[in-house]
Amino acid sequence: MARLSKSAVVTRYYLYRATARPGFHYPVYTLFLLWNGLSFAQIGLIATIQAVVVVTGEIPTGYVGDRIGRRNSLAVGAALMVVSNASYLVATDFVGFTFTFVMLSFGGTFISGSGSAWLYDTLAEHGDEDEFTRVQGRGRAIGQWVSVVTLIAGGFLYATNRFYPFYAGVAVALINLVLVLRLPQNRAYDDDEDTDDEVMTIVDALPVIRDQLAAPSLRSFVVYLALFSGAILTMDMWIQPIAQNTLEASVGPRLERWGLAEAPTIGFLYASFTVVSAVTSDYASDLESLLGVRNAMLLVPVGIAATYVAAGLVPLLAFPMFFAMKGGSSVIRPIYQGYINDQVQSVGRATLLSSVAMLRSVAGIPFRVGSGVLATWWSTLDAVALLGAVFIVGAALLFALSPPVKSGYDSPAASAAD
Repeated sequence: MARLSKSAVVTRYYLYRATARPGFHYPVYTLFLLWNGLSFAQIGLIATIQAVVVVTGEIPTGYVGDRIGRRNSLAVGAALMVVSNASYLVATDFVGFTFTFVMLSFGGTFISGSGSAWLYDTLAEHGDEDEFTRVQGRGRAIGQWVSVVTLIAGGFLYATNRFYPFYAGVAVALINLVLVLRLPQNRAYDDDEDTDDEVMTIVDALPVIRDQLAAPSLRSFVVYLALFSGAILTMDMWIQPIAQNTLEASVGPRLERWGLAEAPTIGFLYASFTVVSAVTSDYASDLESLLGVRNAMLLVPVGIAATYVAAGLVPLLAFPMFFAMKGGSSVIRPIYQGYINDQVQSVGRATLLSSVAMLRSVAGIPFRVGSGVLATWWSTLDAVALLGAVFIVGAALLFALSPPVKSGYDSPAASAAD
C-alpha cells in the first residue's frame, strides 16, 4: 500500500484535531440541563456515572484499539461522539441525559489512548518520533483556536434558540468522523502489509500493563499524574460557579446595564480561556526544550496550584487562576504524553496509555467528591485553594522521595537537537 508523506499525514491529523471537540454546547450545557428540569444533585450523579464509565472502559477500549487499529478505534470514538451530540436533541429527563454523557465518556475512552498511540507510531514510521511533542501541541492548539469560535457562537446560538448549539455540534461531529476515516492506519494494521509485529491477546494485556507501569521510569510518574489530575484538573468542574459569583460581585450591574445575557457572557469567558490554551499548547515543544521534561513537570503544575491558593486568599485572583489552569494544563499535556510514549513499547501502546488515563480518572473521584463536600461547607474557592495546597505538598514529597522524572533524562527531541 502506498504510504502518505509525513506532511500529508500531519495535515490530516491537524484537520481531525480541529473538529474533534466542537465546543458549541460547552458553555451552556449546564443551563440546558437545568432548563430540562434536572437538579444539581442529578447533574452531580451524572458526573459520577461518567467517572465510573471512564474507569471501567479505559483498559478494554485501549485493548480494542490495539486489536482493531488505532485509527479504527478513533473512528468508533468519533461515531459515539455523534450519538452523544445528537441525543441532546431528544433527551428530556435524567435517564436521557445520562445516556448522553455516558456516550460522551465512552467515546472519549476509545480516543484517549489510541489518539496519542496512533500519532507516536505514525511519526515513528517516518523516523520522526522526536516531533511528537511539537505535532501533538500544534494539533491541540488548532483544536483550541477552533473552539474559541465555537464557544462564542454557542452562547449566541443558545440565546437565539436553546437547541441550535446542539444542531451545530452534530454537524461538526459528523465532519470529524469523515476526517478520522481519512487518517491512515499504522503500518502494523495494514491489511496488505506483511509485518512481524506481535498483536497482544487479552491474556497478554494485564501483564504488559503491570510490568510497564511498575517500571522505575513510570511508577512515580503515573502517581504524579494521578495527583495532578485529581488535585489540579478537578477545578474545571468549579469554573462556572466561581466565575458566576465573581462576575456578579464585581461587574454584574455593569453587564446588566449593557444588556449582556448570561449565556453569551459565559461563552466569551470560555473562549478567552481557550485562546490562552491554544497559544500555550503550541509552545509545548519550546517549553520542553527550554526547561527539560523534569523541570517542566514540576514548575508548571506547582505554578497552577499556587494560583489556586492565591485565589482562596484574594477572590479577584480567580480569573488569573482560570487562565493559569487552562494554559498550564494545555502546555504540559503534550510533554507528559510524549514522556509516557518514550517509555513504552509499540505493542500494547494504546492499552498502556488508556490504563494511565484510567488511573488518573480513579484519582479524580475522591478529589471531586471531597471538593464538593468542602464547597458545600465553605465555598468553591475555599475548596479549590485546598486542592492547590494538597498538590503542592504532594508534589514536594514525590520529588524529594521518588522523583517522577529522573535527573538527566533527555527526550528524543532534546537528543535529536544535540
